[in-house]
Amino acid sequence: MHITDSHNHLHFSEYRNDFPVVVERAMDAGVKTMLLVGIDRNDSIRALDLADTREDLYVSIGIHPQNAGRFTPDDVAALERLCAAQKTVAVGETGFDLYRTPDTEHLQRDLFVAHIELARRSSLPLVIHDRVAHRQTVSVLDNERAWSLGGVFHCYSGDTELAARIIDKGFFISVPGVVTYKNASVLRDVVRMCPLDFLLVETDAPYLAPAPFRGKRNEPSYLRETIFMIASIRGCTPDLVAEKTTENFFRLFSKAKPKQ
Repeated sequence: MHITDSHNHLHFSEYRNDFPVVVERAMDAGVKTMLLVGIDRNDSIRALDLADTREDLYVSIGIHPQNAGRFTPDDVAALERLCAAQKTVAVGETGFDLYRTPDTEHLQRDLFVAHIELARRSSLPLVIHDRVAHRQTVSVLDNERAWSLGGVFHCYSGDTELAARIIDKGFFISVPGVVTYKNASVLRDVVRMCPLDFLLVETDAPYLAPAPFRGKRNEPSYLRETIFMIASIRGCTPDLVAEKTTENFFRLFSKAKPKQ
Protein backbone atom coordinates (compact mmCIF):
# COMPACT_ATOMS: atom_id res chain seq x y z
CA MET A 1 0.00 0.00 0.00
CA HIS A 2 1.40 3.39 -1.05
CA ILE A 3 -0.15 6.06 1.18
CA THR A 4 0.55 9.77 0.76
CA ASP A 5 0.27 12.21 3.65
CA SER A 6 -0.84 15.47 2.05
CA HIS A 7 -0.32 17.64 5.13
CA ASN A 8 1.71 17.31 8.27
CA HIS A 9 3.79 19.41 10.61
CA LEU A 10 6.35 16.68 11.09
CA HIS A 11 9.13 19.25 11.39
CA PHE A 12 7.68 20.74 14.59
CA SER A 13 9.67 20.46 17.81
CA GLU A 14 7.56 17.50 18.94
CA TYR A 15 9.69 15.31 16.63
CA ARG A 16 13.05 16.84 17.48
CA ASN A 17 14.32 13.70 19.18
CA ASP A 18 12.86 10.94 17.00
CA PHE A 19 12.22 12.29 13.49
CA PRO A 20 14.09 9.44 11.68
CA VAL A 21 12.27 6.81 13.74
CA VAL A 22 8.87 8.40 13.04
CA VAL A 23 9.60 8.48 9.32
CA GLU A 24 10.73 4.86 9.29
CA ARG A 25 7.57 3.84 11.18
CA ALA A 26 5.52 5.67 8.55
CA MET A 27 7.33 3.95 5.70
CA ASP A 28 6.79 0.56 7.35
CA ALA A 29 3.07 1.38 7.58
CA GLY A 30 2.91 2.15 3.85
CA VAL A 31 3.20 5.96 3.96
CA LYS A 32 5.64 6.61 1.13
CA THR A 33 5.19 10.33 0.43
CA MET A 34 4.68 13.29 2.79
CA LEU A 35 4.14 17.03 2.53
CA LEU A 36 5.86 19.06 5.26
CA VAL A 37 4.05 22.35 5.81
CA GLY A 38 5.74 25.56 6.95
CA ILE A 39 4.08 28.06 9.26
CA ASP A 40 6.68 30.84 8.93
CA ARG A 41 9.98 31.49 7.16
CA ASN A 42 12.27 29.70 9.60
CA ASP A 43 9.90 26.77 9.86
CA SER A 44 9.73 26.51 6.06
CA ILE A 45 13.53 26.52 5.81
CA ARG A 46 13.68 23.72 8.38
CA ALA A 47 11.10 21.77 6.37
CA LEU A 48 13.21 22.15 3.22
CA ASP A 49 16.29 20.94 5.09
CA LEU A 50 14.40 17.84 6.21
CA ALA A 51 12.93 17.25 2.74
CA ASP A 52 16.40 17.20 1.26
CA THR A 53 17.24 14.17 3.43
CA ARG A 54 14.73 11.88 1.71
CA GLU A 55 13.43 11.50 -1.83
CA ASP A 56 9.72 11.42 -0.99
CA LEU A 57 9.43 14.42 1.32
CA TYR A 58 8.05 17.65 -0.14
CA VAL A 59 7.34 21.10 1.27
CA SER A 60 4.70 23.82 1.27
CA ILE A 61 6.03 27.31 2.03
CA GLY A 62 3.92 29.79 3.96
CA ILE A 63 3.05 31.87 7.00
CA HIS A 64 0.14 30.50 9.02
CA PRO A 65 -2.85 32.83 9.45
CA GLN A 66 -2.48 32.59 13.24
CA ASN A 67 0.81 34.45 12.73
CA ALA A 68 -0.93 37.49 11.27
CA GLY A 69 0.29 40.51 13.19
CA ARG A 70 3.74 39.02 13.63
CA PHE A 71 4.35 38.95 9.88
CA THR A 72 3.34 41.20 6.99
CA PRO A 73 2.57 40.75 3.29
CA ASP A 74 6.16 41.82 2.63
CA ASP A 75 7.32 38.83 4.67
CA VAL A 76 5.20 36.59 2.46
CA ALA A 77 6.65 38.12 -0.69
CA ALA A 78 10.14 37.45 0.66
CA LEU A 79 9.40 33.70 0.56
CA GLU A 80 9.66 33.66 -3.22
CA ARG A 81 13.24 32.33 -3.16
CA LEU A 82 12.12 29.39 -1.04
CA CYS A 83 9.31 28.68 -3.51
CA ALA A 84 11.91 28.14 -6.22
CA ALA A 85 13.50 25.24 -4.31
CA GLN A 86 13.20 21.86 -5.97
CA LYS A 87 11.26 20.32 -3.08
CA THR A 88 8.76 23.19 -2.74
CA VAL A 89 5.50 22.10 -4.36
CA ALA A 90 2.89 24.46 -2.83
CA VAL A 91 2.25 27.78 -1.09
CA GLY A 92 0.60 27.81 2.33
CA GLU A 93 -0.91 27.01 4.55
CA THR A 94 -2.81 30.24 4.22
CA GLY A 95 -6.32 31.51 4.73
CA PHE A 96 -8.21 32.26 7.93
CA ASP A 97 -8.30 30.94 11.48
CA LEU A 98 -11.18 32.72 13.16
CA TYR A 99 -11.35 30.12 15.92
CA ARG A 100 -8.04 30.86 17.64
CA THR A 101 -7.28 34.34 16.26
CA PRO A 102 -10.54 36.11 15.36
CA ASP A 103 -9.20 39.56 16.25
CA THR A 104 -6.74 39.62 13.33
CA GLU A 105 -9.21 38.82 10.55
CA HIS A 106 -8.24 41.84 8.42
CA LEU A 107 -4.55 41.06 8.83
CA GLN A 108 -5.17 37.42 7.94
CA ARG A 109 -6.92 38.57 4.79
CA ASP A 110 -3.90 40.67 3.79
CA LEU A 111 -1.58 37.70 4.32
CA PHE A 112 -3.93 35.44 2.36
CA VAL A 113 -3.91 37.81 -0.62
CA ALA A 114 -0.11 38.01 -0.43
CA HIS A 115 0.10 34.20 -0.52
CA ILE A 116 -2.16 34.11 -3.57
CA GLU A 117 0.11 36.60 -5.30
CA LEU A 118 3.15 34.52 -4.32
CA ALA A 119 1.53 31.33 -5.63
CA ARG A 120 0.71 33.07 -8.89
CA ARG A 121 4.28 34.31 -9.36
CA SER A 122 5.67 30.88 -8.45
CA SER A 123 3.14 28.83 -10.46
CA LEU A 124 2.29 26.75 -7.40
CA PRO A 125 -1.04 25.58 -5.92
CA LEU A 126 -2.41 26.75 -2.56
CA VAL A 127 -2.78 24.91 0.73
CA ILE A 128 -5.82 26.51 2.38
CA HIS A 129 -6.41 26.82 6.13
CA ASP A 130 -10.13 27.49 6.70
CA ARG A 131 -11.26 27.35 10.30
CA VAL A 132 -14.61 28.91 11.21
CA ALA A 133 -14.16 31.08 8.11
CA HIS A 134 -15.84 29.42 5.14
CA ARG A 135 -17.48 32.61 3.89
CA GLN A 136 -14.33 34.69 4.24
CA THR A 137 -12.11 32.09 2.59
CA VAL A 138 -14.35 31.60 -0.45
CA SER A 139 -14.81 35.38 -0.78
CA VAL A 140 -11.06 35.99 -1.06
CA LEU A 141 -10.62 33.15 -3.55
CA ASP A 142 -13.48 34.62 -5.60
CA ASN A 143 -12.31 38.23 -5.43
CA GLU A 144 -8.69 37.39 -6.21
CA ARG A 145 -9.66 34.96 -8.98
CA ALA A 146 -7.44 32.44 -7.27
CA TRP A 147 -9.37 29.24 -8.02
CA SER A 148 -7.39 28.83 -11.23
CA LEU A 149 -4.22 28.32 -9.18
CA GLY A 150 -5.52 25.02 -7.86
CA GLY A 151 -5.16 23.88 -4.30
CA VAL A 152 -6.53 21.96 -1.38
CA PHE A 153 -8.68 22.80 1.64
CA HIS A 154 -6.59 21.10 4.30
CA CYS A 155 -8.19 19.48 7.34
CA TYR A 156 -11.61 20.00 5.79
CA SER A 157 -14.26 21.19 8.23
CA GLY A 158 -17.14 22.29 5.99
CA ASP A 159 -20.32 20.56 4.90
CA THR A 160 -21.30 18.79 1.68
CA GLU A 161 -22.63 21.99 0.06
CA LEU A 162 -19.31 23.80 0.48
CA ALA A 163 -17.41 20.69 -0.62
CA ALA A 164 -19.43 20.54 -3.84
CA ARG A 165 -18.58 24.17 -4.58
CA ILE A 166 -14.88 23.64 -3.86
CA ILE A 167 -14.70 20.58 -6.09
CA ASP A 168 -16.59 22.36 -8.84
CA LYS A 169 -13.83 24.98 -8.76
CA GLY A 170 -11.21 22.24 -9.16
CA PHE A 171 -9.87 22.29 -5.60
CA PHE A 172 -9.27 19.18 -3.49
CA ILE A 173 -10.62 18.16 -0.09
CA SER A 174 -8.12 16.80 2.44
CA VAL A 175 -9.45 14.41 5.07
CA PRO A 176 -7.79 14.25 8.53
CA GLY A 177 -8.06 11.63 11.25
CA VAL A 178 -11.14 13.48 12.52
CA VAL A 179 -13.16 11.31 10.11
CA THR A 180 -12.70 8.42 12.57
CA TYR A 181 -14.28 10.32 15.49
CA LYS A 182 -17.79 9.42 16.61
CA ASN A 183 -19.07 13.00 16.26
CA ALA A 184 -17.73 13.48 12.71
CA SER A 185 -20.89 12.53 10.82
CA VAL A 186 -20.77 15.67 8.62
CA LEU A 187 -17.22 14.92 7.49
CA ARG A 188 -18.19 11.33 6.77
CA ASP A 189 -21.06 12.66 4.62
CA VAL A 190 -18.51 14.77 2.73
CA VAL A 191 -16.30 11.73 2.18
CA ARG A 192 -19.30 9.77 0.96
CA MET A 193 -20.37 12.37 -1.63
CA CYS A 194 -17.00 13.60 -2.92
CA PRO A 195 -15.59 11.98 -6.06
CA LEU A 196 -12.54 9.97 -5.07
CA ASP A 197 -10.59 11.95 -7.68
CA PHE A 198 -10.79 15.01 -5.40
CA LEU A 199 -9.88 13.51 -2.03
CA LEU A 200 -6.56 13.65 -0.22
CA VAL A 201 -5.68 12.26 3.21
CA GLU A 202 -3.55 13.90 5.89
CA THR A 203 -2.35 13.59 9.44
CA ASP A 204 -2.03 17.29 10.34
CA ALA A 205 0.61 15.83 12.67
CA PRO A 206 1.24 16.35 15.48
CA TYR A 207 -2.48 17.09 15.85
CA LEU A 208 -5.75 15.19 15.37
CA ALA A 209 -4.59 11.61 15.78
CA PRO A 210 -7.28 9.22 14.54
CA ALA A 211 -9.09 6.73 16.74
CA PRO A 212 -7.82 4.65 18.49
CA PHE A 213 -4.86 7.02 19.02
CA ARG A 214 -6.93 10.14 19.74
CA GLY A 215 -5.25 12.40 22.26
CA LYS A 216 -1.76 11.15 21.46
CA ARG A 217 0.88 12.86 19.36
CA ASN A 218 -0.16 12.16 15.80
CA GLU A 219 2.25 10.72 13.27
CA PRO A 220 2.03 9.55 9.65
CA SER A 221 1.99 5.83 10.49
CA TYR A 222 -1.49 6.39 11.92
CA LEU A 223 -2.75 7.47 8.50
CA ARG A 224 -3.78 3.88 7.83
CA GLU A 225 -6.71 4.38 10.22
CA THR A 226 -7.98 7.28 8.09
CA ILE A 227 -7.54 5.28 4.88
CA PHE A 228 -9.49 2.34 6.32
CA MET A 229 -12.31 4.59 7.54
CA ILE A 230 -12.67 6.26 4.13
CA ALA A 231 -12.74 2.83 2.46
CA SER A 232 -15.46 1.71 4.87
CA ILE A 233 -17.55 4.82 4.20
CA ARG A 234 -17.24 4.46 0.43
CA GLY A 235 -17.56 0.67 0.29
CA CYS A 236 -14.26 0.12 -1.47
CA THR A 237 -10.87 -1.32 -0.60
CA PRO A 238 -8.23 0.56 1.41
CA ASP A 239 -5.79 -0.13 -1.42
CA LEU A 240 -8.03 1.79 -3.83
CA VAL A 241 -8.26 4.78 -1.46
CA ALA A 242 -4.48 4.78 -1.00
CA GLU A 243 -3.88 4.53 -4.73
CA LYS A 244 -6.32 7.28 -5.71
CA THR A 245 -5.31 9.76 -3.00
CA THR A 246 -1.66 9.26 -3.94
CA GLU A 247 -2.47 9.87 -7.61
CA ASN A 248 -4.37 12.99 -6.58
CA PHE A 249 -1.36 14.27 -4.62
CA PHE A 250 0.88 14.16 -7.68
CA ARG A 251 -1.88 15.57 -9.88
CA LEU A 252 -2.30 18.59 -7.59
CA PHE A 253 1.34 19.07 -6.59
CA SER A 254 2.65 18.58 -10.10
CA LYS A 255 6.15 19.74 -9.21
CA ALA A 256 6.52 16.59 -7.09
CA LYS A 257 7.66 13.49 -8.95
CA PRO A 258 6.57 9.96 -8.00
CA LYS A 259 9.18 7.23 -7.78
CA GLN A 260 9.62 5.36 -11.00
